Amino acid sequence: MSTSGWPAEPGEEQTPSDREGQEPSQADAKDTEADILRTELRRVREKTAALEQELGETKDRVLRCRAEMETMRRRLQGELQQARDQGKDETIMPVLAVYDDLERALAAAASSEDQGGIVAGVKLVKENLERQLAHLGIRRTGTVGEEFDPQVHEALSTVPAGQGRAPGTIFQVFEPGFLQGERLIRVARVVVVADDGAN
Repeated sequence: MSTSGWPAEPGEEQTPSDREGQEPSQADAKDTEADILRTELRRVREKTAALEQELGETKDRVLRCRAEMETMRRRLQGELQQARDQGKDETIMPVLAVYDDLERALAAAASSEDQGGIVAGVKLVKENLERQLAHLGIRRTGTVGEEFDPQVHEALSTVPAGQGRAPGTIFQVFEPGFLQGERLIRVARVVVVADDGAN
């Protein structure tokens, strides 16, 4: 309405006070509805972004936990295998001591003039023991003439090189060593022929 109280003429502007008594138009209602939907959409997008970020962080934590568990599992398996190997070694050591005794008995009999029937029996026992060790995958290392390997042989002393003594080889065996696969059970204690350059 105009300030005079009459309806406004076409083209005449209405002031805010003129619109106070009127109901909101359909356009105003649509604008309000659109604003509500836009606000709701923005809120949903923000919530979705926050949830995606939380999901990414959770995935990272899960992956880290899985990697830590795998590392722990491998370490525990290694420790378990090491404990098994140690248990096997502790079990086999007394058997290797018997092997050493048999070798010493045969060496003593070889230096004696009287080699009775007992020597043949001792040889048979030693051979049987060697077969049983081989059945367990255990093999001897450290024999005269073998190349010296510091990984499996312990040099107690050296002798100078000479005729029939190749440098870097085992000259004498005090105690043979034993391997199971590539794992050292007992180091061989030996005398080694010195290299030509050694003093």
